[in-house]
Amino acid sequence: MSWSLATILATTDFSEAAEQAVERAAALARQHGARLHLLHSTDEGDWLARLIDHGRSSASRELWQKAADSALARLRQRLQADGLQAVETQVVTEPLYRCLGRIAQELDAGLLVMGAHGEGRVRRAVLGATADRVLRAGMVPVLLVRGKGDGGYLRVALATDFSAASRHAAQLGLALAPDASHYLLHANQLMLDRSLAFAHRSAEALEAYRSQAMAEAAKAMADFAASLGPAAAAAVRAPREGPAAQVLASFVLEAGIDLVALGTRPRARWEANLLGSTALFALTGLDCDVLLVPEPGAQRTD
Repeated sequence: MSWSLATILATTDFSEAAEQAVERAAALARQHGARLHLLHSTDEGDWLARLIDHGRSSASRELWQKAADSALARLRQRLQADGLQAVETQVVTEPLYRCLGRIAQELDAGLLVMGAHGEGRVRRAVLGATADRVLRAGMVPVLLVRGKGDGGYLRVALATDFSAASRHAAQLGLALAPDASHYLLHANQLMLDRSLAFAHRSAEALEAYRSQAMAEAAKAMADFAASLGPAAAAAVRAPREGPAAQVLASFVLEAGIDLVALGTRPRARWEANLLGSTALFALTGLDCDVLLVPEPGAQRTD
């Protein structure tokens, strides 16, 4: 696997959602013996809004920087008191979406951890822009945290379309939560209702086609599982029929999934507004944590 968990990068704006993300990042750092790098931007919208709400609208950038430094120092001390010694902090003054990819590369970070929702429209917009640009550039896997981060993952869905990107996502999902129950999930969407070729076929013929397609999907899943090596030997194979987003949402509820791992590929600006329909749905429509993994070595073309 090309992604290393030696360094984990986590962003925080000191909100409740960011606190959960930091706790998850710290738990993963302890589990994998990684160093944790905490990053805060004083340009982030909610941070400025809170300062203004507390009557500090006239405070200088220097005071804001010192306040952020102090908040990060207290956070580092608390994490170190909890047994995580390798904690670094950094405050930047530019927007996260402009500097996050560069910082991740400078640190050689193998994982970026972010809160998946927050307080108000501004932060959601910043999160969307950040996740979009980092993932579209194919720089680093992103873990979007929605649940509490004080416990290990128990049930992990490794969503796959059998592509190289989904293989890397499955490998990282296996490595990230080695003690969890893993499910190889594939959505096989048959186009029977939309194809004129099947308009006058009998029910028996349609069922035979469906059975053959699902059998082929099961064979592809077996080959995919074998390509993941021994770590996936105990993974439950879960081929499903239907649109990917629908299958994903149903399976998360069905199996009580707390982490979904998805592969993504670098996308040019003209190609899509965000990450692609399935990844975008996972980003916005699921209640569990989501791991979005670009294919290592892939580059964006604008």
